[in-house]
Amino acid sequence: MTTSRTWAKWALPVVAVLFAGVSAAQGADVVQRKTLQSPQLSPELVKKSEEEMAKAIKRGDELWHDRNLGTNGMACNMCHPDAAVTHPETYPKYKQQFGRVVSVQQFINWCIQVPLQGKLRELGSDELVALEAYMNDQNRGQVMDVGLPAP
Repeated sequence: MTTSRTWAKWALPVVAVLFAGVSAAQGADVVQRKTLQSPQLSPELVKKSEEEMAKAIKRGDELWHDRNLGTNGMACNMCHPDAAVTHPETYPKYKQQFGRVVSVQQFINWCIQVPLQGKLRELGSDELVALEAYMNDQNRGQVMDVGLPAP
């Protein structure tokens, strides 16, 4: 039988790791969480991961600049040079175009369908994953926060 004492034995160190580096005395507004991964990943897995992400980002870059993504000759880059002002770090968030909270892929799809006048892609498709990977890569270093609608 698991007791609260047994739970505390393993849970408290985990919580301490998650919130390591944040001092109440600092009055930190942002809690920096640590990942709970094995400190030793196989070199093969790391290499494969890096290669696959690089491919997805490259494909996303190509699609971001592709005027054939839609039907009107526009490209994502024409409104969002190098994925500027896309704020992928704020998704999911409320978007007035939908009247509800949506994922970044749902909003990318909206941009393809409405401004670019293209066809919807299936969520999770290689194209949407590549566009999302490119957006995230271009916006590295942004503070993660709940998204708020723009004015």
